[in-house]
Amino acid sequence: MQRAILELRWGPEGGTKKVLAPGERLRVGRKPKAQWVVPDKHMSGVHFEVAYDGRRFEVRDLASASGTLVGGQKITAAEELANGGWIRAGETDFMVYFEAATPPEEDELDRMLEAESDDLDPMAAQWLEEHRERILRDKRKLEARRVEALDRLRKVDGPLYVVLDAARTDRILTVVRESVDRYKSLYEGIDGEALEDVAPYLVELDPSSSLLPRIIEEGWGNRWGIFIDYPRSFKELRRHLRRFLMVADAETRKKFYFRFYDPVVLREFLPTCTTKQKAELFGEIRAFLVEDPFAYVARFAAEVS
Repeated sequence: MQRAILELRWGPEGGTKKVLAPGERLRVGRKPKAQWVVPDKHMSGVHFEVAYDGRRFEVRDLASASGTLVGGQKITAAEELANGGWIRAGETDFMVYFEAATPPEEDELDRMLEAESDDLDPMAAQWLEEHRERILRDKRKLEARRVEALDRLRKVDGPLYVVLDAARTDRILTVVRESVDRYKSLYEGIDGEALEDVAPYLVELDPSSSLLPRIIEEGWGNRWGIFIDYPRSFKELRRHLRRFLMVADAETRKKFYFRFYDPVVLREFLPTCTTKQKAELFGEIRAFLVEDPFAYVARFAAEVS
């Protein structure tokens, strides 16, 4: 059954989610009587309530001092929200999402393969006819590699994380937001908010979620990001990875962005780095798992001393 997600949007707790199964309600405010306590002094003790019945997601104000806004308008009665709906209470913004609500756009190549030749431009139809068998063969290979990758990643013993590069495609943020999984940008502060559409995001993959299969189905082979086998907490891994967003050249000391979350960059860097560099990058990480040039799983394990 599809779940609903209420996400706190900005600030130190930005990205925090509360998940509602059908039939559940949630009261939000700044005092312990609320089920979700938000440290916003402009909110009432129990400010608003949301309810989800499996089809409709509604919010109602609980006689708060400043009111509850939906889409920028103060509400006076229960208000239904659609996927991507916006709630504001006090000075805090919340977004509403439904799990896996937005299907992927059909691939242009898939549209061409399914079209009648008369519906295509003559040159496109000729090109497709000449390359159809190769295209179908490559698609079957990629699908098989994705099945293998999903099986391999599901067998990781312990917490599994992924760093996704939102600059790769808008689809990444859609998929992550419409999931129950915890996530947060590796960027911080005002700059992090300004760059949210192109930031790298750390995601802790929830075994009950459909996010991992969706990432593999859509992103494996398309350089969406890297997977990390790490035995410690989300907070600790995020703090560790943030150290490598910018690095300095050993000779010139000039700083530059290090896109370690690009699988191509990581798999080319690791075999060439020094023992010290590798030890610093891994820390307590047990292994990085990324796609190789042929969409197989490449696993880079920490060196055992």
